[in-house]
Amino acid sequence: MRSIIQYNELWRVLHQKKRSGGVDWDKRAHSFFRTVSGSTEAETLLPSLNLTDSDTVLDMGAGTGRFAIPFARFVRHVTALEPSVEMGSYLEKGMKEAGLTNYSIVRKRWEDVEIGKDIPVHDIVFASNSLGFSDLAKGLEKLDAVAKKAVHLLWFAGPERHPMDPELKKRLRRENDSAFQPDYIIIAHVLHDIGIYANIRIDPIKTRHRYDNLEEAVMWWSERGDISPDEIPILRTFLSEILERTDDDRLVMQRSRYRARIWWEKENRAE
Repeated sequence: MRSIIQYNELWRVLHQKKRSGGVDWDKRAHSFFRTVSGSTEAETLLPSLNLTDSDTVLDMGAGTGRFAIPFARFVRHVTALEPSVEMGSYLEKGMKEAGLTNYSIVRKRWEDVEIGKDIPVHDIVFASNSLGFSDLAKGLEKLDAVAKKAVHLLWFAGPERHPMDPELKKRLRRENDSAFQPDYIIIAHVLHDIGIYANIRIDPIKTRHRYDNLEEAVMWWSERGDISPDEIPILRTFLSEILERTDDDRLVMQRSRYRARIWWEKENRAE
């Protein structure tokens, strides 16, 4: 039966609206790495993935290696798919510092990857906040096709991936602004429409974003909050008031949000 709401088309529209200007991940690599450095999210998640030392894992959109590096400590091989050269360089450096060699990096977009040629089928497929393709249904079907055992996805829950602090909204006079980005529920609907009935779990998580200095924090939030040049001084003042200084003279921000974990096991798929 055809769905009344075309969720894949809704995703496409929202994706195009959000990505109309594109994202330069090479440019963002340094700030992204600094922000997530020290994160223990991967270690917290690992038990639920049921990884074994004989597994192969594909990390689709691996970024700077926040998950790929911890995974490589427990499995036979990790393939990190990451088209950004700069993001991949941080990943490679992290693997070397951890003394790990059981990994490979494929520098391609998921849409351009050919299964069986660019990457083989893997036991486990993992993707954290990296479903950056406009045709979600096609991308998800491809993820399913390259997984032998299971697929695990992480995405945000709620109307915004990076919700703005209410006080900052007030100072920017954006209290009445409404924003809606494609959160996990659209992914769940698209999976349902293509015949994949996934498990879903929503967890509250707390993170500590780290910045080398105030200007790095300003740059990070201005990029993700669509802050205009005229609004930068307001953002800078706000961040200077709320950021905490660490013993090593860096700045941190405590954040609370909700994370959706979506997963399905291939042996439980209805044919």
